Amino acid sequence: MTYLDTYRRCNDVAETAIVGITGLLVAAIVLLPFVGTLIRLATGEGYTWIAETPPQLVPWVVFPLIGVMLRHDRHIAVDVVPHFMRGRPLALLRAAVLLISLLAAIAFAAFGAKTVALFKVLGQISTTELEFPLWYLYVSYPLGFILAANFCLEALLCELAGRRRARHDTLDLNLPPAAV
Repeated sequence: MTYLDTYRRCNDVAETAIVGITGLLVAAIVLLPFVGTLIRLATGEGYTWIAETPPQLVPWVVFPLIGVMLRHDRHIAVDVVPHFMRGRPLALLRAAVLLISLLAAIAFAAFGAKTVALFKVLGQISTTELEFPLWYLYVSYPLGFILAANFCLEALLCELAGRRRARHDTLDLNLPPAAV
């Protein structure tokens, strides 16, 4: 087994964890308003934290999934040039795009980490019924881009090694296929 195979297997485990956790968060986002309605109907009282929590969980779904979507070519793309290229030039184009994506993800993660550090120093607390430091909400941004950089690095190494992930070897999210 090569280093690249081991790296891909580790990323498979990370991806499974990310998809599982974000799936649970989506379930919470969907179920909390329903539960809040039932509580209000049963007791006549509502709790604002039930209504406030779903929007606060959305960044924890979106940012960690960026890398997973990129890993499986399920990202938004306008691919014109690849339709006119084959072989080595196409592989070099894909590698260049992945390198730029890797550098961008690293930059976004670094700036996101600095922003989270700033909010941590500011010590701002949420104004919601359940009080917590606001920087908790923003940690998802650099974390998501660190994960995206990790998956970009994997895709870049696979592209350079000529071991690009096959279309059938993708996560089935029941989404329409992306342009190739």
